[in-house]
Amino acid sequence: MKIWKRYSKREVIYGLIFASPAIIFFGAFYIFPIFRAFQISFYKWDILGTPSYTGLGNFKRLLTLGEFYQSLRASLYYAFGTAVPIWFLAMGFALAFNNKFRFNTSYLVIFYIPVVIPLIVWTILWRLMYHPSYGLLTFVTKPLGLVNIPWLTSSKLAMPSIIILSIWKGTPAYMIIYLAGLTSIPKEYIEAAQIDRATKFQTFRYIIVPLLKPVILYVVIISVIIAFQIFDPFYAMTAGGPGSTTRVVPLFVYQSAFHHLKMGIASAASIIFFSMILILSFILLKVFGFEREE
Repeated sequence: MKIWKRYSKREVIYGLIFASPAIIFFGAFYIFPIFRAFQISFYKWDILGTPSYTGLGNFKRLLTLGEFYQSLRASLYYAFGTAVPIWFLAMGFALAFNNKFRFNTSYLVIFYIPVVIPLIVWTILWRLMYHPSYGLLTFVTKPLGLVNIPWLTSSKLAMPSIIILSIWKGTPAYMIIYLAGLTSIPKEYIEAAQIDRATKFQTFRYIIVPLLKPVILYVVIISVIIAFQIFDPFYAMTAGGPGSTTRVVPLFVYQSAFHHLKMGIASAASIIFFSMILILSFILLKVFGFEREE
């Protein structure tokens, strides 16, 4: 309540008026769909007919549905297979670009290009690169005696192939966040460590990492959440195949709702998935031991 005492009633009213478009947008496209999905999860509904109340029937059915468990495994595989390498690669590139060298800015701009390319366009480009006959990767693998590699049609290669394109696109974005954190560290701390003859690893371990802890936590949480929500590459490249090895939960929800017209099952799956991501976020907060300073 103290914060409100700093502003006059008129300032508060004007603030709410200017913030209202964002509040309305967030409520209409984020909050309302969550509550609506929660409501539909208790009904059996094929979109065309009248919903019939089933209580927890959809949730019980999901818990016995092998396809749903497979999609959960696929989502976990993809999320951590993408996010964990990004944590370290983004940090490494941020440390490299934090040093001054010739054409630093030019290389940084080039390295950042994948971020500004829309995900669906990036996905199509990589699908062409992965083509076993004329894809760009064949120019690398053919001299090695590797031809007609089934990048997207092999149950062993499909998920790693999608993970690679996601890492390539995501690393520059998180690298910029790390870089912003690195530039905010006072140079006096680094210089003091150098005077004390600390090695680069010691400087990184005992100065940079503690000061970057809030940034690291942000990158960890956001990268995992976004990785769990990715839909485009799986829809455009494999459609969940081969078999169901790349059918992540968002794709399972989409197919259940719009292919099989099972809106109740799709809503129940989305609610379970949302709860799982929420719990996982709290676990990551606990694991990384971030404590807010007063």
